[in-house]
Amino acid sequence: MKNNSIYKSNEGKTLIINQYENIIKEWPVSNEIVNVNTSYGNTFIIASGKKENKPILLMHGSSTNSSMWMGDIEKLSKNHRVYAVDIIGEPGKSDENRPDMMDNHYGKWIDEILDALNIEKAVFVGNSLGGWMALKYAIYMPKRVEKLVLLATSGITPAKLSFLFKAAPLMLLGEKGINILNKIVYGKEAVPEQVLKFCNLIMKHYNPRMGSLPVFTDQELSRLTMPTLYIGGEDDALLPSKKIADRIDKLLPQSNTMVLQNTGHVLINVVDYVISFLA
Repeated sequence: MKNNSIYKSNEGKTLIINQYENIIKEWPVSNEIVNVNTSYGNTFIIASGKKENKPILLMHGSSTNSSMWMGDIEKLSKNHRVYAVDIIGEPGKSDENRPDMMDNHYGKWIDEILDALNIEKAVFVGNSLGGWMALKYAIYMPKRVEKLVLLATSGITPAKLSFLFKAAPLMLLGEKGINILNKIVYGKEAVPEQVLKFCNLIMKHYNPRMGSLPVFTDQELSRLTMPTLYIGGEDDALLPSKKIADRIDKLLPQSNTMVLQNTGHVLINVVDYVISFLA
């Protein structure tokens, strides 16, 4: 099942992983590193919060890793046991394997993680690609998903063609193209300089998944009966947030949807909405 490396070079991979390890050292709360051996390869997890508390699995977005949760982990882990999962095939410390997304591989992968962690049922919080992963698992094994939080999630509608047409040529322009692409993705959000530098490092040395992620059918989404929260940005350059919210409202009557004004694909400072929903 192994593909070619997801990195452009071994040197580039080393730069990304070394920087990631330095960032993890600054994790704002006490934590435990967990490595889960699945049939799809090793899965790297950062666990925070008391072990006796209800579990949350965090699934990060594309072209990143669990470092994206550092600003939210203190609040999320106050009353929950939080597992920040590095998605396989992404630039973290999990295996580089990228199974076929049209099959149930990712659902089976997450199921193996829950089994290894002795978790019967959990809350899932997924961002963008991670939202797709959370949806995939909720459809595959709904009885093990207590609540679902979808942040600028993929899989409800196709990505905007305008973004896909812009992204491909920009990726060929080196650092200049990467900077332009980041500005499109981040929109008006004030992103810390350290975060931008790490994102640029990843984009320089990493081969991202290309194209739009598979869109779930009405029949698949109708299997979801757990409480669901969707948050999207009105100015999202990648995804049509209003269409996503409308489809969720139509198919999932137990859901809450929010489309935030003056907000793009990157959602910053939404953790309080999540905490309120979980309570």
